[in-house]
Amino acid sequence: MNSIDLSNCDREPIHIPGKIQSHGFLIAISADFRITYCSENIAEFVNANAVSLLGTPVYYLETTVLKKFDGFISNLITIAQTKDGFRPVNPYPITIGDNDFNLIICDSGNQYLLEFEPQASDQEPDLQQVIGGTLSGILAASGLSSLLNNAARQIKALIRYDRVMVYKFHEDGHGEVVAEAKNEELTDWIGLHYPASDIPQQARELYKLNLVRLIADVTTSSSPVLTYQELNQTPLDLTNSSLRAVSPVHIQYLKNMGVASSFSVSLIHKGELWGLVACHNYTPRYIDYRQREAAKLIGKVLSSALSFRQQEEDQTKSNRLKDAIEELTRQLLRYNNVEEALFNHQVTVLHAVDAGGAVLAFDNHFGYAGNTPDEEFLNGLILWLQDNVEESVYATDRLPQEYPPALAHKATASGMMVCRLSKELKEYIIWFRPEVSTTVKWAGNPDKSVEVTDTGSSDLSTKIFRDMDTNGTSYFNAMDKRGLPLGPSA
Repeated sequence: MNSIDLSNCDREPIHIPGKIQSHGFLIAISADFRITYCSENIAEFVNANAVSLLGTPVYYLETTVLKKFDGFISNLITIAQTKDGFRPVNPYPITIGDNDFNLIICDSGNQYLLEFEPQASDQEPDLQQVIGGTLSGILAASGLSSLLNNAARQIKALIRYDRVMVYKFHEDGHGEVVAEAKNEELTDWIGLHYPASDIPQQARELYKLNLVRLIADVTTSSSPVLTYQELNQTPLDLTNSSLRAVSPVHIQYLKNMGVASSFSVSLIHKGELWGLVACHNYTPRYIDYRQREAAKLIGKVLSSALSFRQQEEDQTKSNRLKDAIEELTRQLLRYNNVEEALFNHQVTVLHAVDAGGAVLAFDNHFGYAGNTPDEEFLNGLILWLQDNVEESVYATDRLPQEYPPALAHKATASGMMVCRLSKELKEYIIWFRPEVSTTVKWAGNPDKSVEVTDTGSSDLSTKIFRDMDTNGTSYFNAMDKRGLPLGPSA
């Protein structure tokens, strides 16, 4: 059994997999309107095969295969060329034989991708009626937590997946399920944390470019994308593709969980990936282009609402601190004694900063508010500040690492912010924050590797198991097959 460090997933070229999902077919054409790439499975949908189409002019595809007029596709691409870039008006309904498709056009470097997907969907809501109610339901929330829970419920009602989670990324890259709507019989995943390696960096970058991502059926085989010999060493960039195939590692994770279909919507805050609306279904589920676009719109509105609610909460906190500073200023003007002004009234220096304790070192004396270290520690800390800190304002959230004596005072002084009043007189205002102990429920052990059982196949998806706890208990021994929301994503 071989071990694979999950950080290797960061180097998987998931934007050029050379394959697509099999529920549709793909054709790529060059700037001079010749077919350069074609998915092998096209023969399952139309009366043509990939090899015979490669290298032919697009009018052959239009007139012979699609039974459309010469210039149908080239006109759509020409119209999409705007001064602001390539802006196709997707989707383009098209009937081929007895089957109805959505033609989705996007660009890929010097190529144009033509993706043909079924119009029929497993979902049948009246989008115009549903989406208005969905957005109203989401935006009715008064706070950030309520907003996220409303979003999960409303999106579940719209796409009818078995489980809908709002998954937030923390500063260190790991994720947490912060809201959830699910079928009653499913295990509750709210509050579970997942290692950063579960969603590799290049997958996160794709989530910023493609705001929705559908995996219709994990049990189907991907279709290779073929090209002719001259382009064999130039893989087709499928970054903008809706049909882009999925990492085999991720597919096996979904299978291990019993998930048959997944759908995700990106949440963007200040240009970065804040999190995902991650949806799982335990039977295959296809969502057509218009419904995915509706979900994308909901994601954009939710992203804007997230930013607004976050800014609102930040502003409320900022106003509270500002009011405290203004009151302290008035007290300093009213009282000659600094310690009296800062410590002996309803508003103290502690209210000016979000901290657990505050100390004033002034006139060879200490003033205290809240929970603070003892005087012996403070005297040593002042000497350390004199020798090591040049800034007039200094802050750290790792004080024991920078000043080792603080290790014995973590309950009051794990972090601090210092405002120097006078270096010569050793006068400072110091705010302290205590160590915050939290219990994190890891759905996967972040220090464990992936174990791959070699069964003679070169496909990474053959046998992949994730260790779930620090005692080495395997995933299948640790929990039910539906007990783990996310694995490496693509």
